[in-house]
Amino acid sequence: MAYDWVKVRVPGSVMLFGEHAVLAAEPAMVAAIEQYLSVRVEIRSDNLIDIRSNRFPPHQTTLKELAITKPYHFVLACLAQHRKILTQGLNIHIDSAIDPSLGLGSSAAVTVALLKALKHLYDLDITIWTEACAVIRQIQGSGSGMDALASLHGGAIYYNPKTQQTLDLTPRTDLHLLYCGYKTPTATVLQQVQATFRNTPETLDSIYRAMGEIVLKAADAWQKNDRNSLGQCMHRYQELQKALQVMDAHSERLSNWLKERIAVEGVKISGAGLGDCLLALGGEWAGITEPEIRALHPNAQYIPLTISQTGASLVE
Repeated sequence: MAYDWVKVRVPGSVMLFGEHAVLAAEPAMVAAIEQYLSVRVEIRSDNLIDIRSNRFPPHQTTLKELAITKPYHFVLACLAQHRKILTQGLNIHIDSAIDPSLGLGSSAAVTVALLKALKHLYDLDITIWTEACAVIRQIQGSGSGMDALASLHGGAIYYNPKTQQTLDLTPRTDLHLLYCGYKTPTATVLQQVQATFRNTPETLDSIYRAMGEIVLKAADAWQKNDRNSLGQCMHRYQELQKALQVMDAHSERLSNWLKERIAVEGVKISGAGLGDCLLALGGEWAGITEPEIRALHPNAQYIPLTISQTGASLVE
């Protein structure tokens, strides 16, 4: 054990393309965003686990009584994953500027941050992304781990699960997020999709394949800075999200508002759907006020999307 404490800073993330279909091994695009959380882990002299956060009430347990419970289930799952090397208790302090209700990858970010901290503290021979994916799937039942990939590496990334190929995408500054006002848990949305297509799996497979084809075209348009083609890809992906029945009436109203009021060049859901954020390309945002956004839904928010080029990093 080389250190008594360590602090890790990690960005949140946003899905660009590939929602749902990435779980069927189709390609996806994801980006880290300039909203961050930090996790400070300090080794104690006893066996107490003391977790504190600026977002949730504190939680205490012991190594012997360690159980995976909300709201710190991702943190506790990471600890349970490495229970054998934990011979002393820990103080864990989480300071997050990422609102956990907005679907900006806060769960994946805290998972990556804690795993990186444990790797550094105990000199663990682990692959952080692989371990993060295991934790996410343990908690959610399934998950692509794309948000964890973005938080770990930073930037905008194209990923092909079939070949495990990654491609760093050129940074861009013309993307925007509009939070619709609520978010349905990802696991719930995934269960609904499976239930909807239980008797027609071939239809679901065809939707996933079509989504994968659009992601390939979107990545090409992104790299060529072909805004027109990229916008078309967003609209086409949104139509497939409708086909999956993950775009509800409110999200569709907001999508139309973005097209008519903001004149965006493309729009789609970012995330599992039935809520979440809408990802928009371009548009005339000057003069749009917070009351106008709130009139769409009391909890709606405009979220500036700035891609973070920095992934998970140690803080001195």
